[in-house]
Amino acid sequence: MTEAPNDLEKGIDEAAYLKGLTLLLLVLFAFVLIRTAWISDDACITFRTVDNFVNGYGLRYNPAERVQTYTHPLWMFCLSTVRVLTNRLYYATVALSILLSIWAVAWVAIRVASSTISGLLALVLLISSKAFVDYSTSGLENPLTHLLLAYAFWIYLRSEADRKNLLLLSFTSSLVAVNRLDALVLVLPMLAYSTFRYRRLSGILWVGLGFLPLICWEVFSVLYYGFPFPNTAYAKLHTGIPGLRLAKQGALYFLDSLDQDPLTLLAIAAAVIFSFLLKDRQLRWASLGVVFYLLYIVKIGGDFMSGRFFTAPFFLSVLVLSRLPAPTRKALAMLPASLILVLGLAASTPNLLSNGRLDWNAETDRFNKGIADERKFYFQRTGLLIVERGWEMPDKGGREAREMGPGVEVKTTLGFYGYHAGPDRHLVDIWGIADPLIARLPTYGATQWTNRIGHFTREIPEGYIETLETGVDSFKDRDLAEFYEDLKVITQDPVFSWNRMRTIWNMNRGAYDELIDRERYMWPSNEGLLEPEEISDDEGGIGK
Repeated sequence: MTEAPNDLEKGIDEAAYLKGLTLLLLVLFAFVLIRTAWISDDACITFRTVDNFVNGYGLRYNPAERVQTYTHPLWMFCLSTVRVLTNRLYYATVALSILLSIWAVAWVAIRVASSTISGLLALVLLISSKAFVDYSTSGLENPLTHLLLAYAFWIYLRSEADRKNLLLLSFTSSLVAVNRLDALVLVLPMLAYSTFRYRRLSGILWVGLGFLPLICWEVFSVLYYGFPFPNTAYAKLHTGIPGLRLAKQGALYFLDSLDQDPLTLLAIAAAVIFSFLLKDRQLRWASLGVVFYLLYIVKIGGDFMSGRFFTAPFFLSVLVLSRLPAPTRKALAMLPASLILVLGLAASTPNLLSNGRLDWNAETDRFNKGIADERKFYFQRTGLLIVERGWEMPDKGGREAREMGPGVEVKTTLGFYGYHAGPDRHLVDIWGIADPLIARLPTYGATQWTNRIGHFTREIPEGYIETLETGVDSFKDRDLAEFYEDLKVITQDPVFSWNRMRTIWNMNRGAYDELIDRERYMWPSNEGLLEPEEISDDEGGIGK
């Protein structure tokens, strides 16, 4: 006659069961990532810079100009490393993204969560969020942002308010900012609370030391590129678009997320509400980062990629939720888990049902107020599951771009085409993403703007393309010609020349701004501007 298991044995068996379930969900997450892995057109803008960097042309999109077209320096250096090691940038990027995403998710479940059940619920949330899974690959910086947020939150939770933890939190927060500057908004409240808890004036010193990576990058950016921010920031600032119009577009971005992926925003709301109801100071301050970031999203008008800007605040929200009290019994935990799964399946393309047949249908799928499901649009061109022998990924249209040869060309989308075109093809885009002059012109018809956010159309001044092609000043607008000469000093002269340093100072303090006739380029006549039919476009492209 066998003895009934005692309470200790039951506890051991239950713990082993829950750990096994955690491992199973991590495997499921990896499986989902492999089935949904893809690369966006925007990622290929960075790919081109990486290729130029590795091949000795410098950190540039167009080799002739020092212009920062990427918004994620740390991620760009990671891609450069795997490019050198593997020489297969598409596959290396997908593999790196999957590895970092699994690492971040495992850290939540195993190291951050207050209990194994809390960790399991966090895993179910992460697997079910369409936005989070979509941008756990894509070639953009999101996976690295998520991992750094997980480490920052883990350090933040430590009870000791000592200089070591403050230095580590500052250092990790700095890396978050180097990876993507606006993500700093998410961690600043945690850093502020930790500095307050340290209760010594020397805390400011430790925070400053921790932020050395960001300080070093900014110094390099000003010296090498001539500006503290990416060129994309200048292309999206001072456009003339009213703040209220941008806020309305930002609100539409929230509505699109609720429609396409209701779980993500509901989880964010739950984290903020519960953290304040439970009166946990640490979690409150962490949730403030989420709130501030959501306000930032509204202010800038959201994004054209459905869900992309919500992945980082969602991940931080899951970190907060994983610290809240969870049901101690498995049966009770099934209720929130079931609710999460139902909401996840309510997404337009549920993660658990995704497969290689995901395709964009021009008759039934449409852009919603300038916001698009980017993975769905690009999956048949860049999805890992649809790779076939003979295709040069991340896009099968590379041959056409390579056959164009050297020259200057005006484009709208810069990613796939630019990556395959090679360094001899100088690309000018009407949105100013990669072009330093176009980025500083006001948006055409700004007060009536209806385009996708971040895609602010500019008119190409007459003579600009000829100037790039021949090296001879052909501008009709003589004031703009003078502005361009100063800009060219920054982007093309020797890095440490005295004249360049003086021009950098004057340009950044706005000394040359009056040379741009903003009214002329915001409301142009046809005279002196490039006609629309002269601008080429990528087939079906909707990226940057």
